[in-house]
Amino acid sequence: MSRLVNPVPQLVEHNYLFLNRHETREGYMEIINAHQGIEMVLVLEGHGQLILEQKVHAIGPGTLIFIQPYQLHHFKMEPPYVRTPIIFDPYLFDRYAAMFPALHAFFQRIWKGKLERQVFSLNEEELLRFDSLSGQFEQRLAEVAEYERQEELLLFLLDFMRSLRKMYERAERHRHSEVVDKREGRHIEHMMSWIEEHYHEEFSLEKLAESLHVSPFYASHLFSEETGCTLSQYIIARRLRESCLLLAVTDRPVVQIGKLTGFNSSAYFCKTFKKKMGLSPQAFRKRSRQI
Repeated sequence: MSRLVNPVPQLVEHNYLFLNRHETREGYMEIINAHQGIEMVLVLEGHGQLILEQKVHAIGPGTLIFIQPYQLHHFKMEPPYVRTPIIFDPYLFDRYAAMFPALHAFFQRIWKGKLERQVFSLNEEELLRFDSLSGQFEQRLAEVAEYERQEELLLFLLDFMRSLRKMYERAERHRHSEVVDKREGRHIEHMMSWIEEHYHEEFSLEKLAESLHVSPFYASHLFSEETGCTLSQYIIARRLRESCLLLAVTDRPVVQIGKLTGFNSSAYFCKTFKKKMGLSPQAFRKRSRQI
């Protein structure tokens, strides 16, 4: 099993991360992630599930996923898993998109708005389009000088967002006629909603189980079985997501942020943050403001 809990992709040098047709051929893969960039993932091979916004989504070939900044997301995928992840700084593209009013309005909506859908099943034409754009971008990156790569990124994102807008509008037109996947676990979604309301408080398994009218043992076992992580791991990841946001966009002291996000001591907050994120809260704040 390959399991990764790492909320901070390295976006400092180029303001983006791009891996065309990235492959995992062996080993069950699990990723719990949250970061300051926008992430889009085009799935070409593999099956599994994604937990996003307290919902469980089935993932397969032809799935396109759009993840907003600081959204906690949890992938569980079985090999072979082939995907193209794209992570980029939204502020960088926003300045460029401002020249195109309709596209800019769409980008602002999917960047900052409350989205009803973030996981899409592409038709064959759409899949070929997004895959082709990614392949062309990879080729251009290999051909241009280092100082030209940001320009190529912006041109690529322009084409990608135009196609995404067209696909998004199609999905909205057909949203009411689609069949909802009833396999999503209602208990799991209830637990995630409960955590969303109470993650900043001292965690009580008994109170969570009581809200479901089940035993604490059953609640804990079900959550681990369905999500692949323990309740404690999920709550810590949620607290870290919020602390990343507060560090990046506020000037609140680190001690205060730790308390606001549910950590019972400043020392424990700093130790946990550095262990999971790879750097201290102070260093994360400094780096997030350089992007």
